Amino acid sequence: MSLKGIRLLSLLAAATALAAAPATAQLTATVQLPDSFEAAFTYPGETVDPEGDASLDITVRNTGLKGDTFMVEVTEAPEGWTYEISRFSTVLSGIFLPSEENASLTLAAFPPGDEDAPLPEGEFPFAVKVTAQRSGNSIDCITTLKVASRKTSSEVLSLSTSYPEIGGPSDGRFAFSLEIKNSGPDEARVNLSAEVPQGWEASFKPGYEDKQISSIQVPRGQTRSVNLDLTPAYQADAGSYPVKVIAETPLGSAETQLTVNLSGTYRIRAGAMNDLLSTATEVGKPVTLSLYVINEGSASQREVTFLPVKPDNWQVAFSPESLQELPPRSRPIPVEMTITPSSSALVGDYGVGLSIEGEKAQTALDFRVTVKAGSAWAWIGAVIIILVVAALAYTFRRLGRR
Repeated sequence: MSLKGIRLLSLLAAATALAAAPATAQLTATVQLPDSFEAAFTYPGETVDPEGDASLDITVRNTGLKGDTFMVEVTEAPEGWTYEISRFSTVLSGIFLPSEENASLTLAAFPPGDEDAPLPEGEFPFAVKVTAQRSGNSIDCITTLKVASRKTSSEVLSLSTSYPEIGGPSDGRFAFSLEIKNSGPDEARVNLSAEVPQGWEASFKPGYEDKQISSIQVPRGQTRSVNLDLTPAYQADAGSYPVKVIAETPLGSAETQLTVNLSGTYRIRAGAMNDLLSTATEVGKPVTLSLYVINEGSASQREVTFLPVKPDNWQVAFSPESLQELPPRSRPIPVEMTITPSSSALVGDYGVGLSIEGEKAQTALDFRVTVKAGSAWAWIGAVIIILVVAALAYTFRRLGRR
C-alpha cells in the first residue's frame, strides 16, 4: 500500500474515533457503578465559641446499586481528645444504607480535662475514614474545627420587646412579642430559651404562625419576630415574676428581662357541713344549717356577704353576718344560716337560695326546706278524727236498732 493510502486510512480511523467519543462518554456518565458512595463533612471548616460544643456533622450517601454497610472510624484527632460518632444519640461504628439513601452522622469531640470546661481556643484538625464493606473502598473525610472567642455584644445580635411587663390573673396566659436582629456577617441560626419560675410553661412561636419552635433562621442584617407564650403554675400566688429570654448563636448572644405581674385567681366555694342541702321544720319555727365557705383562689377576697333568696315573709339570718376577709387557700370558715318560715306558710316544700359574693368572685347554693304541721295541730287533728269516728259509730248503732 502506498504512503498516501496509509495516511488516508489513519485519517479515517481518527475521524471514526472522534465521532464515537461523545457517545462513549455519554454512556459512561449514565452508568451507575454497583459499589459506589459519597462521604464528607457537612462543613469542611467550622467555627464555634469556647462555650459551645465540638460537634461535627458527616454525610454518607450510598450511590451504588445495592445496599451496603459503611464503617466509620476517626483517623485523626487532637492529642488527648476523646470522641464518638453517633446518630440520633446512638453511638455507632458503622451504618447500613440502602441504595440511593443517605444519613447524617455526628462526630462529638471532647478536650482533655473537665467536661464542663470551655473549649480551648485554636484550630483542631479531624479526619474520619468511611469504608464500604462490600467493595472495601474508603473515603477520607477531613475538616478543621476552629474555636474562637466571640464576645456577647449587641453589635452581633440584639433581642428586644416593646412591652417588657404585662399582668393579669394567675390562671391566664401571657404572650410577649420579641424582635431578633442579626447584625453579624452571615445568616445565623438563633437558638431560643427562657428561664421561667418553677412550674411555669414557656413556648416560642414564629410571628403570625401557630407552631412551637426552639430556633429560627435570621438572615444577615434582618429582623425576625417571635412570640413567647407563658402559662403560670397552677394557682400561682399574686406577685411579680421575672422571666429571662436568651437568644444564642455561635457568633454571639443576647438576652432580655421580662416581668409578669399576677393578680391571683378568684374562686369561692361553699357547702353544707353534712353535705345535705335540705332540711325540715314547722310553721313559724326556725331551723339552723351549718355551712362552710372557703377561698380556693390565690388572691384574698374581702367583704364577703351573704344574700338570701327566700319566699315572702320568711326570715333568713347569718352568723357571722359577713366576712371581712377570706384568705387564699385557708381552712373552711363556718357560717350558721337560720331559716324561719312564715307563720302563714302552708305545709309543703319550699326553695331558699343563697348567693355568697366576694370582692371578685361569687358562688351560690340552693336549699329545700320542708314545712310540716306543728305538733299541737297534730294532736287537734287526732282528736277531731277520733270524735268523727265515734260519732259515726254512734249513728250506725242507733240506725241498726231501728
